[in-house]
Order: sequence, then C-alpha cells, then structure tokens
Amino acid sequence: MSDMRSMRALATAVAVALLLVAAAGVALGSPPTAASGTVTQEAITGFELRLAGPNIIIEQSTMGSVTGTLTGTYEDSFTVVIHPSGRFNAQGMLTCHCTVEGDQGLLELVVTNTGEEIDGVPTFEGRFVIKGGTGDLSGLSGVLDFVGTVDVPSGLSTITYSGQVHSHP
Repeated sequence: MSDMRSMRALATAVAVALLLVAAAGVALGSPPTAASGTVTQEAITGFELRLAGPNIIIEQSTMGSVTGTLTGTYEDSFTVVIHPSGRFNAQGMLTCHCTVEGDQGLLELVVTNTGEEIDGVPTFEGRFVIKGGTGDLSGLSGVLDFVGTVDVPSGLSTITYSGQVHSHP
C-alpha cells in the first residue's frame, strides 16, 4: 500500500512540475502586440495565365515593401482563380526580410484572400498568418487581416493590414 501512495505522490509531483514549467514558458513570452501597416507591390516578377474550364488561373510573383509594425522588403508567389462571376480567390506565400519592434529576420506568411471588382477596381480582403521566422523573429507568430485594391493599369496591389503579433521565447 505504501508503494502505491509513493507512486501517486511521485505522479502528482511530476504533474505539478510540468504545469509549472509550462506556465513559466507562457510567462516568458510577450503579450500580443497590435500590428498595422501597409504592403505595397512594386514589381511583378513572374506571371503566367491559363484557363481551367470557365475559370482563369493566374500564377504570379511580386516584390515590394512592407511598412508599419512589420518593416522591410518582400517577395511573394501566389495563385489567383478568377471565376465566371468575376469573384476571385487567391492563396500563396509571402517572404519578408523584416524588422519587427527592432528585431530582424526572415518571416514566412501564408496569404489567403477573396475579392471582386467594385466600380471597376479589383478589391479584396484576406489574412496573413505568420508561419515561421528566422533570426530574431524565429519565435514570432501572428494573424493579420487585410484589405486591398489592384491598380488596373499596372496590376500592382496596395494592402492595409492590422492584427496582432506575439513573440515566443
């Protein structure tokens, strides 16, 4: 019987120790920080167009600048599907050589959005999700919602983002 009590006491002590370690890890991370800014496409670096049934598929890559909470330059690649209704959706990856609150590194963001033409201007909304980072930004996570428009003559977009970022140890 005393062996059973010893095992329970040991199991309880281990469980408490694990909870304390987990709590300490959470306490060491920073609280979420509000983030906002602008993403500006400056050049289209790759473009391919094809048809898939009634849909138009665009494979595109661009480069540009990011200002605000995230500051730096980026490259991205994404796929846009334009449906017969005129609505479109896109998904891709954006890689930012960024500075965030004085910390520098490389961030990878997953990009998803949907949109449509409004008064002759392609308008969209979506989300950036920070997938990972390097350097000082290796522990950064976050979700940034955005809205944007496409300048029809140039094909370049301007995006305004807002959300939260969180630095983990």
